[in-house]
Amino acid sequence: MLSAMQAGGQVRSRNYSFLSSDAGQQATQVDWAATFNDTSLPLVADLGCGAGRYVLLMGSNDAARSSNYLGLDVHKALLDRANGWAAARGLSGHVAYVQANVVVSAAAILGSYPGRHVRLVSIQYPDPQQRRRRHVVGRELVAALAEVLPSGAQVYLNSDFEDTATYMRNCFERFGAQHFDIDTTVHVPGSTFPCSEVLQPVRPDVVTPQAGRRPRASGAGDAAPGTAAWRSASGDDGPSGPGSGSESGGEGGGGGGSGGEAVDEEEVDLLFWRQGRWREAGWLLRNPVGAPTEREVYVELATRQQVYRVMLVRR
Repeated sequence: MLSAMQAGGQVRSRNYSFLSSDAGQQATQVDWAATFNDTSLPLVADLGCGAGRYVLLMGSNDAARSSNYLGLDVHKALLDRANGWAAARGLSGHVAYVQANVVVSAAAILGSYPGRHVRLVSIQYPDPQQRRRRHVVGRELVAALAEVLPSGAQVYLNSDFEDTATYMRNCFERFGAQHFDIDTTVHVPGSTFPCSEVLQPVRPDVVTPQAGRRPRASGAGDAAPGTAAWRSASGDDGPSGPGSGSESGGEGGGGGGSGGEAVDEEEVDLLFWRQGRWREAGWLLRNPVGAPTEREVYVELATRQQVYRVMLVRR
């Protein structure tokens, strides 16, 4: 019989002590043979999986057992409950959850998967109030994924805050455009809606009601996009493309909770409003992976608000 926790009882999850512990600052190792029944299958990984329902749904929908599904998060209580859910549904060996600081451990975990056969990595609905020091997406994570993902692997990003989705997309474009690009097999005509015009720098610490945008910042960020002053402040030499990205810019971009990166406030601001080439691809109208998160269902069906989705691909 499932315990109350496994059956869906409330679990206290906002505890970041793992991030500051020795274990949270070391790369997590996974015993793949003990985790999955067939390690020759491609891997689907959700970074920052929270309660884990999305991973469970992905695994449940895969009746042919064509992939393995892995959820990574820092909250052990949530992961224990999710592993209980998987066991109760007969999905153990097909769906699994592991405690890890994904910024520190992404390269070690995904890079150690047999054959590095990673098919899809998703980063969904990060906390919009934790962008600077705990945001999982930043220079460090982009570099880790560029190192270990095979050509053709997809990276799926989404949020119900447009500036948060923009920040994540811009991190990949700014720090990894030579390794990643918009997946044009998913972003096809008729499948997207345009990105909002953001002509002012935004601050990630104060939310305003208008579409998740922030008030105007002062200082070097006052330069208009596309001007020489803006390119100088942002370290940008023009529209992004192959050859631009991880070699440019400062030390900022978000630490994902690892504490391993310095946070450059100006750099973070620029990542919110930078007008790169990838914005021309727009946001996806519909979920491209066939399994929504619980938050996605709530946002689109209950509140009738928009979700901002983008699919990238490893070159």
